[in-house]
Amino acid sequence: MNKRAFHTVFLSLLASVGLMSCGGSGDPETPEVPELPKDDGVLSVLAIGNSFSADGMEYLYDILKAAGEEKVFLGNLYIGGCTLETHAGHFKTDDAAYTYYTNSTGEWKKATGYKPLAALEEREWDIVTMQQASGVSGKGETFEPYLSDLVAIVREKCPGAKLYWHMTWAYQGNSTHSSFPSYGSDQMTMYNAIVGAVRQKVLTKEEFEKVIPSGTAIQNLRTSLYGDTVTRDGHHLSYDAGRFTAALTWAGALCGADPESVVWHPSQYVYTDTQVGAIREAAANALRTPYEVTESSYPPEPVEEKETLEDYITDAGKDPADYTKMEIPFTKFAYYNSTNATMLSTMYTLENPNGQTNLHDFCATPIYTKEDLPDGTLIVVKNGFQYRPEGWITLTTKNSSSARPQAVSANLTEVNASWWGSWNYRAFNLLKNPRATLSEADAAEVCAAFGIFTPNE
Repeated sequence: MNKRAFHTVFLSLLASVGLMSCGGSGDPETPEVPELPKDDGVLSVLAIGNSFSADGMEYLYDILKAAGEEKVFLGNLYIGGCTLETHAGHFKTDDAAYTYYTNSTGEWKKATGYKPLAALEEREWDIVTMQQASGVSGKGETFEPYLSDLVAIVREKCPGAKLYWHMTWAYQGNSTHSSFPSYGSDQMTMYNAIVGAVRQKVLTKEEFEKVIPSGTAIQNLRTSLYGDTVTRDGHHLSYDAGRFTAALTWAGALCGADPESVVWHPSQYVYTDTQVGAIREAAANALRTPYEVTESSYPPEPVEEKETLEDYITDAGKDPADYTKMEIPFTKFAYYNSTNATMLSTMYTLENPNGQTNLHDFCATPIYTKEDLPDGTLIVVKNGFQYRPEGWITLTTKNSSSARPQAVSANLTEVNASWWGSWNYRAFNLLKNPRATLSEADAAEVCAAFGIFTPNE
C-alpha cells in the first residue's frame, strides 16, 4: 500500500471511531508558487475561501507538523469577503482573480492574479474545503445554485479529493460589521443560523465528507475565561486565541489530531496554562459536538479590572521588576500606513492629514528600531483596546498591501525574531476594540492602555 492509500485508510479509520468530526509576493504573470513533488506522502489541503480561511489556516502547518504529519502542502485560493456566488462565477470562467497563498515549509507565500483551475490541477489534492462568506453564512438561501456549481467543477478537476465544509463563526457581540443587523445584531442568533445553514445546505449533499466546525470552537471558547474577546475587529479572529483555536480545529478535522495533545503554540504570544487549556478544550469539544455549544471548564472569573499594565505581566507569570517601562510620547488622532507610497513612514496627523478623515479613531507611537525593542521586550495592551504594529524594511520604501501587519488584541506579546520578521522598523497605531471614534478623553484612555516594557540588562 502506498503512502497516499495508507493516509486515506487512516483517515477513514479515524472517522469510524469518532476521532474526526463529521459533519512574499508573486508576479501575476509568473506566480511564485513553491514547487513540491506530487508525493504520496504529502498531505495536501486546498481552501476555496477568503479572510476566514486565512484565519483558520494561519497556524495550521505548524500544528499539523506537531501532530505528526511528515509532509504538508497547504493552499488558500483567496478573495476578501468572497461569497459562494462569486467563487462559482470565477471558477466557471477561470478568471485570474485570486491571490493564491501556499505553505509547504512553514512560511506562507503568495501569488497574485491566479486562475482557480490552475490551482485545482497543480496537485493531487487530498482535501478541498469550501465556505460561505461570513455575512451570509447563516443565510441558506444564498448557497444555491452556486455551491452545487462549485462542487461540480472541483469534482471534475479533482476526482480523488475529499470535500470538507468550513463552518465559520458568529461575530463578536458588539461587532459593527454591516451584515450583523441581518441577525438582529445578536451573536447566538447568528451562530444558530450558521449551524442551520450547514445542516440544511451542506450535510444534505453527499459530496461533503466532513465539516470543520470552527464556528462552534470559537463559540465554545467564548464560554471560557476569554469571554467575547476572541476577534480583533468584531469578526476576524484574534491572533493569540482565535486563530490558534481555529487551527487546532482544522487539524483535528483534517487528520484526527487531538487538540488537547498538541504541544505547539504561537511563540510570539504568552499564554497561561489556563488559557492554553481553554483553547485546546474549545477545539476538542467542537470536534466531538460540532453543532452545539459546549460550556468551558475554564469559565470566566469574576471581572477584576486590572489597574495597571504591570498586572498583565504578573498574570502571565513574569515579574514586572525584570522590565523597564518605556516612556512613550504618544500622538493623539494620528496613525501610520506603511503601505502608502506617498506618506511611507510619515505619520498622518491633524496638522498633516493628507486627505484622511478617520484620524480621530487612532493614536500613534514613534517608530522604533531593533535596538529600541530587543528580544524579550513585552508589548502590553489592556482588554478593550488593540494596536496595529506597523512595519517597514526601510523607512523610504512602502510595503505591499498584503504585508501590512494586522491589529493585535492579545494582552501580552513578547518580541522575538519571529515578531520582527523582515522588518527593521516598527511603530504602533492604537485604537479601541472594536474600533470607534475617540474623544479627547478616549484618546488619553487609549494611550494609557498600551505599554512597552524592555528587559533589564
